[in-house]
Amino acid sequence: MRTWLKLVAWIVGVVGAVVLVLYLGFFDLWTVPTDDPLLAASIEPTLSAGDVVVLTRRTEVSRGNLLRCADPQAPGRFVIARAIGRFGDEIEIGGESVAIDKRRTPSPRACDEPTAVVHDPQSGEDVTLGCSVEEYGETTYNALRSPDHPEAPTVEKVQPDRWYLVSDDRHVHLDSRDFGQMDARNCQHIVFRLVGEQGFWDSKKRLNVIW
Repeated sequence: MRTWLKLVAWIVGVVGAVVLVLYLGFFDLWTVPTDDPLLAASIEPTLSAGDVVVLTRRTEVSRGNLLRCADPQAPGRFVIARAIGRFGDEIEIGGESVAIDKRRTPSPRACDEPTAVVHDPQSGEDVTLGCSVEEYGETTYNALRSPDHPEAPTVEKVQPDRWYLVSDDRHVHLDSRDFGQMDARNCQHIVFRLVGEQGFWDSKKRLNVIW
């Protein structure tokens, strides 16, 4: 019995040491703020306010990565949006769908929950949005749009050393349409959600790969 206990303790110690080394050298933990209603709406349905997420410490960015970036309009705060376009790309958002150099990212199917209700802090009302699955940059994620009241189209050319970021909530957004194109050196890649605001017992929002 003591041998088994020692073995289990040794395994736990080794795993703990590996996790500690990875955390100290490569990753950060961060809790999505609960005091920013616009940020909370813009990150649905992928994340929610109060989620505890894992971020890489490196600043290398690939298409489709979900990023946390320093808010250029509010020092000490952050924005969260997806890396969609880089230098030379022409980004068009029409009908709340994204096109890059006239090619739209595919939305092959509806989400498991085809609609989502999101509170819009700018209007003070709840809005019902359609949800579809997008595949982009070797990443699959859900995106929200308003089927009845989409925003006016936006067209921009991405500048050198910048990324164009787009919220997964295309309707109640906080992205490059609001704060401009971003320098990736001010960003970190969100790769994993440990738990949601309700804690470990919320099975839908624990141990989720965001990649």
